[in-house]
Amino acid sequence: MTRYYFHLTNGTQTLGDAEGLELAGDAAAREEARMFANDLATGKLMAERNWSGWMVTIADERGQPVDSIPIAETDTG
Repeated sequence: MTRYYFHLTNGTQTLGDAEGLELAGDAAAREEARMFANDLATGKLMAERNWSGWMVTIADERGQPVDSIPIAETDTG
């Protein structure tokens, strides 16, 4: 298991994830990020904030970037 961190950024501001989650691998981290981005885009999480232009960035436990998921472009279905 690897610990992954899911940071939120708009290129100017970053909301860091200090806790992270232990997941089976990069594919599981991408799926978690996709679900997180979807919950933000649909207002299920932190609905008081406008997430336009933001993305979820994934970093592994060494701080290496894994991927990024734009919040506005997630599949809401």
